[in-house]
Amino acid sequence: MLKVGLIGFGGIAKAHRKAYANLEKLGKAQLVCAYDIDPEAFDRKIKINIDDGKADLEEHITFYTDLDEMLAKEEIDFLDLCVPTFLHSKIASDMLRRGYHVMCEKPMSLTAADCDEMLQASRESGKELMIGQCLRFYPAFDYIKAAIEENRYGKVLGGFFCRLSAPPIWGWENWFMSPERSGGCITDLHIHDVDIIRYLFGEPQAISCRTSSSVCIHDTVHTAFFYDGAPITAIGDWTLTGTKFCADCRVEFEQATVAYEGGVLTVYPKDGSENKVIPLEKISGYQGELDYFCDVVTGSIKNEKNPATSAATTIRLIERMRRSADNGGETLPFAATLK
Repeated sequence: MLKVGLIGFGGIAKAHRKAYANLEKLGKAQLVCAYDIDPEAFDRKIKINIDDGKADLEEHITFYTDLDEMLAKEEIDFLDLCVPTFLHSKIASDMLRRGYHVMCEKPMSLTAADCDEMLQASRESGKELMIGQCLRFYPAFDYIKAAIEENRYGKVLGGFFCRLSAPPIWGWENWFMSPERSGGCITDLHIHDVDIIRYLFGEPQAISCRTSSSVCIHDTVHTAFFYDGAPITAIGDWTLTGTKFCADCRVEFEQATVAYEGGVLTVYPKDGSENKVIPLEKISGYQGELDYFCDVVTGSIKNEKNPATSAATTIRLIERMRRSADNGGETLPFAATLK
């Protein structure tokens, strides 16, 4: 069983903890230790938009407020990095060069240059690096991707994705609301849909992005992705105080519309036949990605589903979107810029 250490113990780390509890039952991975600069983080309950953050942890987890002490005392097969985004590149690169495999929360980093540094550290060390783009590991998106690749309902005609939230004010020192630390909604929340759109449909030929800023920067985001014959639109917004979290999508095919709404995946045939609710395995994307990374670390598989190079490309697209937004929604080429 792989031994895992967490770096950073805020809200998302506590969600990861639940995944490790399940992976331990499966005999794949055990969370043995956790580090945070704040000793109160280990007992604090944090309410986030996806998880209740309960901190009822098993006794075998040892907590540290000194990272070097944790690394010296613990035998660790890989590290799970759950710190604020602006720290990702520095800490991940350091840990890789110290000889650890690293699972790093999304977004990979704030800039493409920082992503390149992380990739370089992974290459130099020979250690695995994966980014937590968790939507790639939800069963609903496995179904949608297979439907696209198998031409199950004919060709794709269009798609719509949305991710809406109240302001994430639960972070350490309110870091989400700091533009230089989080990059705003476009980088932290909207990036989920940006990445899954790339995963499902490939690289867009061009993009146009319009945003407004009220609580941080690029807080309300409307992005148009240009593909041949299939316009894709995504909306991200984390200014909606008092509202429940919402993350839905619809993909229109020639013969059916596939909608993932409220956690339910439904196929709506266009021939008038009965709608079909698709049964989904009840597994979180967090558990799916961590399970997958365990297999990558042990060498059972190669990371073809979620390579760090792809996560870096998502950041390059986000940078392109910021430029478009700063120029009033200017349409900018993208796929051609990767050649």
